[in-house]
Amino acid sequence: VKQKIDLWIWIAQRHGLKSGLLAVITKSVSVALIILLSIGTIHAEDLKDGFMGTKWEAELSGATNFLKLNEKDDVSYYVNPTEAYVIKDIEIPQLIYGTYSNKFFAVFADIDTYDLFSKMKDYISEKYGSLKMTIKINPDRTIYTWKHHDAKIKLKMNDESGTGRQAFYYTPLSKKLNEERLEAY
Repeated sequence: VKQKIDLWIWIAQRHGLKSGLLAVITKSVSVALIILLSIGTIHAEDLKDGFMGTKWEAELSGATNFLKLNEKDDVSYYVNPTEAYVIKDIEIPQLIYGTYSNKFFAVFADIDTYDLFSKMKDYISEKYGSLKMTIKINPDRTIYTWKHHDAKIKLKMNDESGTGRQAFYYTPLSKKLNEERLEAY
């Protein structure tokens, strides 16, 4: 950023801007650049620490606004009826949050139309980069996978109906859960 500002000052001086005006403009540009860079950093880290303000590994059992839906062994599922996930101007009203050993590790959203699935796939590719893997299960099921920091993003689709599910997993905990389940068999 400093190099860009120095270059901008040099260009401004070559075009005859006076030093007082130049200082005001330089400070304004510096503040704007810092704000823009900060916004970009916040946006890029949204899955690094958690999902929509809920930190990975947070305990949801006592958290405000979370209601338990179901529990089996060490896995519990919650909803937060006060929030909705909005993607490409489409609101997905009910996210399901998963915990393992009372630590937040997953978020699930049902997808009820092919149009929504397509928009979700485009958005995720745009935001998190190209696909890491595509798996075809049976002739009518496809799973698309992305990685971002310690998060795995999956889109599962029924190719015939266009319905599916989106999931965000915190991989350190999801790996432990998968290993535990494999050992149990």
